[in-house]
Amino acid sequence: MNKISIRWRIVIAFTLITLFVGGAFSLGINQIIHAMEDELISDQMDIKLKLIISNPTHTDASLAKLGLHLFTPASPEHPELSKHLVNLPHGFTEVENEPYSYYIYRQTVDGLDYILVQDQSHYEDGFEKNLFIVLKSGLLLIVLLGGLVGWLLARQILAPIVKLSEVFAKRKQQSLHETAIAEKFSNDEIGSLAQAFEDTYTKVKDALWRERLFTSDVSHEFRSALMIISSSCELLLQDKQNNDADYERITRIARASAEMQQLIQSLLMIARAEHTAINPTQTQSLEHIIDEAFARWQRAFLEKKIVLNVIKKDMTVEKKVNADLLLTVLSNLLKNALNYTDSGKVEIILEGHSISVVDTGIGIDLNKQSQMLKPFVRGSELPLDGLGLGLSLIQRICEHKGWRLNLFSEPRKGSTFTIIV
Repeated sequence: MNKISIRWRIVIAFTLITLFVGGAFSLGINQIIHAMEDELISDQMDIKLKLIISNPTHTDASLAKLGLHLFTPASPEHPELSKHLVNLPHGFTEVENEPYSYYIYRQTVDGLDYILVQDQSHYEDGFEKNLFIVLKSGLLLIVLLGGLVGWLLARQILAPIVKLSEVFAKRKQQSLHETAIAEKFSNDEIGSLAQAFEDTYTKVKDALWRERLFTSDVSHEFRSALMIISSSCELLLQDKQNNDADYERITRIARASAEMQQLIQSLLMIARAEHTAINPTQTQSLEHIIDEAFARWQRAFLEKKIVLNVIKKDMTVEKKVNADLLLTVLSNLLKNALNYTDSGKVEIILEGHSISVVDTGIGIDLNKQSQMLKPFVRGSELPLDGLGLGLSLIQRICEHKGWRLNLFSEPRKGSTFTIIV
């Protein structure tokens, strides 16, 4: 995934294009200047050679004062130049022999071979270096201007997109009745994008609003029915004795009603992502919550002849959490342990800020463990009730509260689920 922003990509692209064009332009200028220089100097040296030949009064000493040397087949060897005059082509040639630089012009006049040499060391040190500095400075300036133009153009191009992002970011904090966003943009590509966002946002907004109404209506109806069941159970229990055969049945109905109300509350909190402040009256210590979970599920485990134990370690630190959510998590884990354990035992282990549910059941296949926390995924094909939503609900509750859920399982040996709160 490319982590460079669009703005910087535009700036980099402009800078590279400018560098390429400016570099090619600088090289072209350098080549043209050298070509023109060679042509002009060749003409000048041809004129100088003809003037020297036509005026034989010029001596080597007088030519040397002008930086010129004239060689003929009868001339003695020069310690510095003679080695450069061997197999020299006719016309103009530039020779560089650090720290000296020479222009050499060879021409045949009236059957005699003449070579005129001009010392250009000072010219090369001055003009060539200045030319290089000018071209280098010009290239650097062009690249900087290219980057600046790219930055300004990127700001201009991205300004409508930034505005669109800011408008939608502010809309999250507003009510469901906002003015149309597309009206704030011109009728161009950005306007079309804004309109597409507006249409999608409207559909999502309507769907969320319908979901809110649905969950509110469903929770109200369920809660009303459960309140009637709970109140009826309380009235029936008043007329029964503890040793009455119906007393235990009514108690189980009342407990199931309370669990259902608690589950509905948990589901609503997760569905609406209500990250509100924790109500102190709804928080309990971890020890109290696992004791409550043990009391709820002990009878079901006894009926299946599976041992359910509670083990408490490191009780020096007491932490209080949302009781409804953690009980929902533990109830789902204990239900899974009950369904997938045929014999042995199940343990609820409290250690510091972590709670583990350890069973000796059939375990989870290794190729399924990475998928177990996703909706509609079950750990076994056994004919058990359920759609594979329990662990998904647990994962969402943990994400909602910032808890961490760890899974360790060995096929045919059992599973361990640990919640770190």
